Amino acid sequence: MLFKSLLFVFLLSITGIYAQSPIVKMDFDQAGRNESEVNQVGYTPWVIAGAVSSSKTENGVTFTVTKVGSFGDQLSSSWFKTGIQASTEGKLVNDGITVKDGTADQGGQIEFRISGLEAGNHTLLVFLNQTSSDTFTYSPIDVSLNGNLIEDNIIPTVRAANSADSQSVYINIEAIASTDVVILFSAETSGSEDVKNVLINGFELNTPNIFEQATEPIPAHNNEHVELSSTNVLLKWTPAASALSQNIYFGTDETSVANADTSSSEYKGNQDNTSNSYQVNGLYTGETYYWRVDQIASGGNVTKGNLWRFRPAQLAFPEAEGYGRFARGGRGGKVVVVTNLNDSGPGSFREAVTNNIGPRTIVFNVSGIIQLSSRLVSSQPYVTIAGQTAPGKGITIRSAPLGITGDDNIMQNIRVRLGSGQTFDGMGLTGGEYSIIDHCSISWTIDEAFSSRGAHNITLQRTLISEALNAAGHQNYPVGTEHGYAASIGGDIGSFHHNLLAHNYGRNWSLAGGLDGSGFFAGKLDITNNVVYNWGSRTTDGGANEVNFVGNYYKPGPGMQLERYAFTLDHEDDFGGMQRCYFNGNVMPGYFDENNQEFGRRSRISNGITINYETFVNTPFFPSYVTTQTAGHAYKMVLSDVGCTQPVFDDHDQRMINETLTGTYSVTGSVTGKKGFPDNEADSGGYENYPFITRPADWDSDNDGLPNWYESTIGTNINSPAGDFSDSNADVDMDGYTNLDDYLQWMALPHFSTETGAKIDVNIQQLSRGFTSGVSYVVSDVVNGTANLVGDIVEFTPTATGLASFDFTVTDSAGDSMTRTVNILNGFDLTLSVEKQNLNEIKV
Repeated sequence: MLFKSLLFVFLLSITGIYAQSPIVKMDFDQAGRNESEVNQVGYTPWVIAGAVSSSKTENGVTFTVTKVGSFGDQLSSSWFKTGIQASTEGKLVNDGITVKDGTADQGGQIEFRISGLEAGNHTLLVFLNQTSSDTFTYSPIDVSLNGNLIEDNIIPTVRAANSADSQSVYINIEAIASTDVVILFSAETSGSEDVKNVLINGFELNTPNIFEQATEPIPAHNNEHVELSSTNVLLKWTPAASALSQNIYFGTDETSVANADTSSSEYKGNQDNTSNSYQVNGLYTGETYYWRVDQIASGGNVTKGNLWRFRPAQLAFPEAEGYGRFARGGRGGKVVVVTNLNDSGPGSFREAVTNNIGPRTIVFNVSGIIQLSSRLVSSQPYVTIAGQTAPGKGITIRSAPLGITGDDNIMQNIRVRLGSGQTFDGMGLTGGEYSIIDHCSISWTIDEAFSSRGAHNITLQRTLISEALNAAGHQNYPVGTEHGYAASIGGDIGSFHHNLLAHNYGRNWSLAGGLDGSGFFAGKLDITNNVVYNWGSRTTDGGANEVNFVGNYYKPGPGMQLERYAFTLDHEDDFGGMQRCYFNGNVMPGYFDENNQEFGRRSRISNGITINYETFVNTPFFPSYVTTQTAGHAYKMVLSDVGCTQPVFDDHDQRMINETLTGTYSVTGSVTGKKGFPDNEADSGGYENYPFITRPADWDSDNDGLPNWYESTIGTNINSPAGDFSDSNADVDMDGYTNLDDYLQWMALPHFSTETGAKIDVNIQQLSRGFTSGVSYVVSDVVNGTANLVGDIVEFTPTATGLASFDFTVTDSAGDSMTRTVNILNGFDLTLSVEKQNLNEIKV
């Protein structure tokens, strides 16, 4: 509901020229936080931390805020963390600047000075929403302009959810050339309120009055993951109370929509204020859309609407599932080529990740081990890391972690084999939003192999976490200390599906939901269809607000100790809210199955606390957006397709699959003697050979991410000008995936090549190794070739130069099945002629 009854409009001499420029929007942000966490998109951030006065210049106008009066010592930031976290719309009004460190004589005052305004009429919209506590009472605010009181008794809102619900003042100012405008915000001191202070959240210069505008757009402004109904979406908004009708504008060009009038093609018609929706059809997921709704009041007065923006959702790649499935990655951006194995510098992976050049896809013209000297984090939005593009045995990270904290990141087919040394985790999705990690492999880590605390809308899928190094021999963990942790996971919502956790002593998984800004239990986790093999003392435990735990397969191994529960929800602290779990369809052979789930779970209470609710519920908390199988079926599918499978499924990961299938182990901790749990990578035989291989110069002549053979096949230019990515970003079939997306997807699937059209034998048993009993195969959807099934071998003979493929379906005696696609390339050899092994091959 809009607080229209709280609106105060001050018209201070409406004569003169109505300048209406420049437009400035600023958000006073909480200090000490990442900008993306607290800043409202579309507003310039302004952080003030412990200063009497601060100035900022934008579009030629200087704004200065100063603590004045006897109350307090300085200006400082304040925030309502829960409101900030609740939605992007709350970031503007749930933090701000206030007077700090005062005495008992309350009475905060903030002077707001504007310098450099062009002569004429201007407007200033200021948001006044208190954030400290909704149990306090707050004194009214008085506003003066150039020493004259213009309004008193303005009651601030408290923890409003968005700017439309927040208290605000709208001031019309007659500016005089070369003269500052001085506005004073003063808390009244005569009342009995708990807090007599001022908090300013942000402001807008020369924008329309918010209470005469349409507000609360759906889709929300800057929503980049709008799910379409077919190709359609219904636009909705809240009209202004004063509006009699409204004009609607919609299009794909930002400037055109912003400047459109009723004669423009972007004008979609007028409707009265009883209708607050408009259907738009035929949308394309590769486009960005802009819209605005102007409000028309009595007398024909028009208030121009804000320009709103959204982008339709598109799967990161066809197999992406869970809450990170709509990660945009670098689609439509630049291509960066990694050309060496250096830790840093030109051509390095670190430079590709950290160089802030906007949306980009990182491809690899080199294979081998990248030994990092320090943690490497992809902190920027719109980045794709495509390990499947590397030659040889692909990319392996050693010595320091690789993580994602940026929004809309995609990472596929990267190995992190950390090794003993400094205490590090391995890979993570901490703090990111709409990001996904797929088909990666993590092993030999010293702290937990994977972490995702504080993330939103993320997915970890088909990733193999194995042999986390145990405690003995590490600098921070003395002998006898249990370690060897697989993962500490958080998220809202975090999806973890079809992963394999093998030979990790503990934290398989550790629930690290944490707390929200108000001290309530946080973390919403969907843990579906994972396989865990051979744990020590800990399976899944910890705490989170809501957990779906469905169809997971826990297979005991030789290192298992007393932990027979697959899931333990720990009630250790007396914080707000609840910690609950939907536990269904999970299996631990020899201990419990789908028919006696109560034997596989427990609620553990400690520290003398009490709870007055049931830990386990009968319905899921939220949809998983994961294609879900029974635990037994998922076990077979995971062991058939997990880990860094491209360009090569390495020896380590093959050993993990084989030992999980057979219930065996081959490693014993050299100090602890624990079965299956190494204390050092040397216990596992050390690093296998990951040869240093570089692509030849004619692999991708124009460095647009599309190899010459692929461009020749699809008919694009192999010699585009430098920096021209039009071929890689084209989407001829308008399916939302660019040519580069199509290539990355082709390389991410099993693929084989022949230069001459000769028959290729494909062992499909190796691609379905999790299915072992009464197996049968069927081949289907053969493209550009013939496929003859002989036992578990498909003899494929291409019939045309270029791309070919076939599908196969495996079915076992239990009736469980899986279908996979195999890609074939005819006319080129991906394994020999296009990969030249460097004579100075690195031996590890």
